[in-house]
Amino acid sequence: MMAKIITFVLIFIALAASHLLIDEKGYVLISFNQTTIEGSIVSFTILLLLAITALVLLGKIVRWSWRHLINTKGHFSRKRKLKAQQAWDESLWLLINGEVEQAATLLAKTPQPDERQDYVRAIAAKAALKQGDIVKANTELEAISDDNQGQLATLWLEANNSEQALALLDDKMSAAKPTAAVLSGYIAACVEAQQSEQATTQIAKWHKKLNWSDAQWQTLFERLFTATPEQADTLFNMLPKAVKAHAVPALTKVKLQQGRIAEVTGDLKKLLKQGQYHQLAEYLQYNTQANAELKLALQQQLKKHPDDKELLFALACLCNAEADYELAAKIFDSLSAHPWEARWSKQAQLAYEKIHTYEKAYLIAKS
Repeated sequence: MMAKIITFVLIFIALAASHLLIDEKGYVLISFNQTTIEGSIVSFTILLLLAITALVLLGKIVRWSWRHLINTKGHFSRKRKLKAQQAWDESLWLLINGEVEQAATLLAKTPQPDERQDYVRAIAAKAALKQGDIVKANTELEAISDDNQGQLATLWLEANNSEQALALLDDKMSAAKPTAAVLSGYIAACVEAQQSEQATTQIAKWHKKLNWSDAQWQTLFERLFTATPEQADTLFNMLPKAVKAHAVPALTKVKLQQGRIAEVTGDLKKLLKQGQYHQLAEYLQYNTQANAELKLALQQQLKKHPDDKELLFALACLCNAEADYELAAKIFDSLSAHPWEARWSKQAQLAYEKIHTYEKAYLIAKS
C-alpha cells in the first residue's frame, strides 16, 4: 500500500513541477454540470495527498474497530464455553460422589452444548428417580435422542418400564456382537420383567463378555432365583460351568427357604470345617428345616469356640427350625452382650414371640 502511495506522490510531484520547465504556472480546471472547480496544480496535489492520507487513516480505524468487535464477540463466546465446561467437570465429580441431584441442578443452571443435551437429560432423569418423581423421569427419558436410547435400559427399569427397556435393546441385541453395556441392560430388563429363562439364555450365551465382579453376579442370581424360586434348579442347570460358581450362594438360599437343607448339608458342613462361620451363618438365617447332623457338628465346633457369635447365631437358626425356641432365645440373650447385628433380628424376634416374650420381640422389631 505504501508503495502505491509513494508512486502516486511522485507522479503528482512530477506533474506539479513540470510547468517550471516551460516557465509557466500550472493550472487545473474541473467542470461538471453547473459546478466548476479550478486551481493550481500544487494546490490540487496537496489536496489529493491529504485525501489519500485521510483515506488510509480511515481504513486503519475501520480495520481496528472491526477486529476489536470480533475479538469482543469471541471473548464472550469463549467465556460461555469455559463456564459450561467448568459446570460439566464439576457435575461429573458430583456424580462420581453420588450427588446426582446436585449435578442435575448445576447443569440445569448452566446451558450446555447441543452434543451434551442427552447426557444432561439422563442425569436429570436419574435425579428425578432418586427423588421418586417417576413422571418427570419418564419425560426426560423420552426427550433423549433415538441414537442414545439404547444406553438407557437401566434408567427405564428404575422408572418401572421394563417393557420399554427391552424394546429399546432388542435391536441392539440382534447385532452380531452386542456391547457389554447392552448385554447388562438387557439381562437386567429380563430379570425385572420376570423373563427368567430369557435372562439365563443370554447369560449362557454371552457370559464371557460380562466382566462382572463376584458380587455383581451374586446380586443378579439372588434376584433371578428369588423372583422364580420354583425354577431355580432349572435355571441353574442352564448356566455354563464357569458361571455356576457365582450362582451357588443364591441357589443355596432358595433351597434353605424351601426346606431342602438335606441337599446342601454337605456344603454347609464343609464351610464349618473350613472355619467359614460367617458364610455358614449367612446361609442358615434363611433355613426353615431341622437338621440333626448339622446341629451336632455345630455343637462340637462350639466346644472349641464357645464365644464365637457366628456359630452361636447359626445354632440359634437351627434351633428355631426344629422348634426349640427356648434354646434359641437363650442364645439370642447371650448375643445381646455383643454388638447387635441387623441380620439376627428376624430369627431372634421369631424365638421370642414363640416363647411369648413379647417385650423383647417388640424391642427388636422397634429397633
